[in-house]
Amino acid sequence: MRYYVLYDGECAFCNKSVMLILKKDKKQNIYVCSNSSKKGKALIKQYEITESLDATIIFIKKDKVFYRSTAVLQISKQLKGGYPFLSVFLVVPVFLRDWVYNFIAKYRKLIVRKSYTCEWTTDEQLKKRILN
Repeated sequence: MRYYVLYDGECAFCNKSVMLILKKDKKQNIYVCSNSSKKGKALIKQYEITESLDATIIFIKKDKVFYRSTAVLQISKQLKGGYPFLSVFLVVPVFLRDWVYNFIAKYRKLIVRKSYTCEWTTDEQLKKRILN
């Protein structure tokens, strides 16, 4: 079973987050792609995603599409280490979680200040899960 993460491929914070997801993925079934890549555009069309893609992470799991904070918390369930604990925040109302998410998203380019091309890995196992 493949799960997909769509993200802003031109954001250092987003790219670093995606690398963390790939490294911590328990079952190595999460695949990632920029929302502007060929595969990203195909997934957006396939799942009829009409949400604004600006500053939005999208997680596709078993034909369900999750956005923003819900996506982050659903992804955390798939990771090893203490990350699954974060899913307890799913009980917090979406409008509150998304307020925090949107705040971080608004300042994400200041959090990781580098202009970013890509810091991708040389690890072949991780490379296979980065889709174009």
